[in-house]
Amino acid sequence: MDTKNKVRIYGAGGHSQVIKNVLVQNGYHVTDTFDDKPEGVHHASKNVAIGAREDLSKFPHEGAPVIIAVGINKERAEIAEFLKCSYEKAVHKSAIISDKSTIGEGTVVFAGAIIQPNTTIGRHVIINTGASVDHDNVIDDFAHISPKAALCGHVEVGQGSHIGVGAVVIPKVKIGKWCTIGAGTVVLKDVPDYSTVVGNPGKIIKTRKYN
Repeated sequence: MDTKNKVRIYGAGGHSQVIKNVLVQNGYHVTDTFDDKPEGVHHASKNVAIGAREDLSKFPHEGAPVIIAVGINKERAEIAEFLKCSYEKAVHKSAIISDKSTIGEGTVVFAGAIIQPNTTIGRHVIINTGASVDHDNVIDDFAHISPKAALCGHVEVGQGSHIGVGAVVIPKVKIGKWCTIGAGTVVLKDVPDYSTVVGNPGKIIKTRKYN
C-alpha cells in the first residue's frame, strides 16, 4: 500500500488537533484517527475509531505511519509500548531547527519552537509552541517541553519528564527521568529522578516512586 504523505493519529483530544493542523499544513493526509475512549474526544475530532487497548489483535498495526497524539507522557509511553507501527514526525513550518540536531521518531515540534545545534531529541517527544532548546541538549524519549520553556546549553532532560510552561533551566543542569518542573520554575541545579520542582529558585517539593 502506498503510504506516501499519509499518516494516522492515535489520540483525539485537543493535543491531536494541533498535530493534525501541522500535518495538514505540511501536505499530509490524515487517513485515520484512533482513541481508547472515543466517547470523550475533542469536539472537532470526527470519525474516531477505537484504539488498541481493548483488543490489540484487532488494531491495524500495518499501514501508514502513526503519531501518538497524547499529551500525557506516561500514556504516550504506554501506547508506544503496545503498538507495532512505524512512526512519523510532525514539525511546524515556523520551527527553527538546526541541521546539526537530531529528532527521533514520533516526535512533534510546534509553531515557533527553536532547536539549536548538536541537540538530540528522543522518540515521541513534544517540543511545544515557542519552546527554546539550546545547543548540546539531550531530551530523552516521551519528554514534554511546554510552551515558552527555555533550556540553556548542555541541559539533559530524562525520559518522560515534563518541563512546564515558561520554565527556565540554566546551562549544564541534568533533570532526571519522570520529573515534573512546574510552570515558571527556574531550575538552577540537578534534579533527581521522579521529582517535582517548583518556584524561583526551583525547589524539590516531592520525590515519588514510579509505578
